[in-house]
Amino acid sequence: MLGVHKNEVILTEYDEDWANQFQITKIEVEAILGDNILGIHHIGSTAIKGIVAKPILDVAVTVKSIEQLNVSGMESVGYVYCSNRFVPEDYLFMKYTDEYRNVCTHHIHCYLEGHENLKAVILFCKYLNTHPETAGQYNDLKQKLAYIYSNDRIAYTEGKADFINKIVSLAKDELRTK
Repeated sequence: MLGVHKNEVILTEYDEDWANQFQITKIEVEAILGDNILGIHHIGSTAIKGIVAKPILDVAVTVKSIEQLNVSGMESVGYVYCSNRFVPEDYLFMKYTDEYRNVCTHHIHCYLEGHENLKAVILFCKYLNTHPETAGQYNDLKQKLAYIYSNDRIAYTEGKADFINKIVSLAKDELRTK
């Protein structure tokens, strides 16, 4: 099941169905954003096999144009457009299970091609999926932080930043040596 209440940090065991949920979401987004799409990627912890995750499906969409995002189309299937108010140049749609926007199930991040955040989130997931020991370390960190910051998602996220940045750097180094 997907969904987490606002500000809460609830982690659940890896669920094989998250890959299926991504495929369903991908088809939905492709139908709405159409020719503006250059690529769609499953990102975030639900994309990393075997680790705990907040059950919110994160999807990165590479688009040709931010100006041509079909906001009304996304809104018609239940997404709320948050523009880039959280992260510069990360245009976000969020989906909720309730009209009061208390339980979030999906984050659809839209980026222009070549954006550094886009590259980083993709590299991070790929690296952890090919380095299970490091994924285990990330899993342990997430559980520790979730215990400490169970009602403070911002502090939880900030607590992961150094680890994430280190892994992205390792992933870039690994790419350079191939």
